[in-house]
Amino acid sequence: MSTARRTALLSLAAAVGLALVKLVVGLASGSLGVLAEAVHSGLDAVASLVTLYAIGVAERPPDASHQYGHGKAQYLSALAEALILILASAWIAFEAVTRLQGGGGHVEAAWYAIVLMVVVLVVDAGRVTVSLRVGRRERSPAILAEAWHFGSDLVGTVAVLLGLVLVAAGYQGADSIAALLVAALVAVAATRLAMLNVDGLMDRAPAGLAGRVAAAAGGVPGVREVRSVRVREAGGESFADVVIGVSRLEGLERSHQTMDLVEAAVRERVGPAQVTVHVEPSVGSERANERVAAAALRVPGVVEIHNITVLEDGVDGTGQAITLHVRLPEGMSLARAGETITRLKAEINRELGGARVFAHVEPSVLDPQPARDVTDEEPGVTVAAAGAVRSVAGTGAEIHVYRQGDRLLVVTSVHAERSLTVRAAHLLASRVEDAVRERLAGVDEVIVEVTGT
Repeated sequence: MSTARRTALLSLAAAVGLALVKLVVGLASGSLGVLAEAVHSGLDAVASLVTLYAIGVAERPPDASHQYGHGKAQYLSALAEALILILASAWIAFEAVTRLQGGGGHVEAAWYAIVLMVVVLVVDAGRVTVSLRVGRRERSPAILAEAWHFGSDLVGTVAVLLGLVLVAAGYQGADSIAALLVAALVAVAATRLAMLNVDGLMDRAPAGLAGRVAAAAGGVPGVREVRSVRVREAGGESFADVVIGVSRLEGLERSHQTMDLVEAAVRERVGPAQVTVHVEPSVGSERANERVAAAALRVPGVVEIHNITVLEDGVDGTGQAITLHVRLPEGMSLARAGETITRLKAEINRELGGARVFAHVEPSVLDPQPARDVTDEEPGVTVAAAGAVRSVAGTGAEIHVYRQGDRLLVVTSVHAERSLTVRAAHLLASRVEDAVRERLAGVDEVIVEVTGT
């Protein structure tokens, strides 16, 4: 059984017990204040039943007809409780005014009535404390509504107790005045309760929640900007819709990882929440080569681009020239390739606002045949490749030769000093590749890996 449900059951038991005791004492003493409190406690019992039912509904898991859950049932429960309180306050006020017009009525302020109200005062204080603590911890509108209700009980009990003391001192009208005060307190509590829960039903954003969600999302690596946040609460759970901007070069998988991190960060910051994250591309502070890569992603037929170089034209630094390598399907006709490159250049110019673009086209095998390792089967090729690699990188290199249909591939891993820069390592790899191609005229591709030792 959940804490909220257990608290509602205890409240129901307390309300029934207090209502019965107050009714007996109120009838025996003739005190309208005590009778008003008896009615108030009786309505507490009814309200607790409604609350108990609402919590049971709210705790049901989402289903096909209620895909966001049943949390708003608690708001409806609280509004029903507010209506009951308003009707009770109207009845108490009517009876109090009628008695005052008739001289205040006859009230017997017996000692047992005063002792009873002191006991009730202690019980009400306990109910308020427990309900507030549980309602805030569980973020339950229904339990918090009961806390406000019990708070009005507490103040009303103080007023009735004071009225009985004044009646004992000879002021008969004090009991009716105390009942009027109880009616006013009940009406104020009911109004406040209704306003709070109408806000919940209308999805009013809780104060400060959107800011906390935005701060949590903005702190996630990969999030360039938080573009919008929408929040609401229902049944003790927060709902957040977050729109973030990420780099246009992030792939689908990386973007999805960023979305998962945002969801986790928001839940850690605000507690239980259903978080929906929408990703949009963000230009941010992209460099020119990143913008060229982003432009290429928009061109159908372009398999990949690499080796992007941005050159500045002109003495004044205005104008740009772009060189890049473009991989296109190897079976694409030259006419179709020309159309694709023209589209690519147009996209790059649209991205950069005008530039001269030079594209080196390379074939890309979209459905390659399986490659076969022929290192041991073709010793002549292997020895020639190994000699070419040693002539540049020294001994210790690993050599593999592959046949992929009619294509010949040489794959080698060479060692270099760990202090070598990436630029220097690339130059070394290029020299190794040139040496292999010079030694083996029929080689189609040379892949060189440089590792630090």
